[in-house]
Amino acid sequence: MTTNAAGATSHLPALLRTAEDELQKLRGQLAAVAAFIHDPAHDLDARSHLARLLTLPQPAPANRPVPATERHDIPSPRPPSTTQHTPPPSRKDPAHEHALHR
Repeated sequence: MTTNAAGATSHLPALLRTAEDELQKLRGQLAAVAAFIHDPAHDLDARSHLARLLTLPQPAPANRPVPATERHDIPSPRPPSTTQHTPPPSRKDPAHEHALHR
């Protein structure tokens, strides 16, 4: 890496992208661990112990739903899209059929 100021700032976008990629990977791993901890298909003692080790919220027993106050959703790292997506025309749409057979 260059020691002058101009050279150091030229590497910032690549370093920032690398950091963002690493953060995205870690968030995905945390989401997978949280899903495991709250999955009643796995042993409650193992899930509770893992939650304690990672200082995450304790899992609820299989017969008790998790109250909203105990849920800890992992926020998305990307801001919500401001553009609206328009779905493609339906294949059952008569206008679509007419356009295909011209």
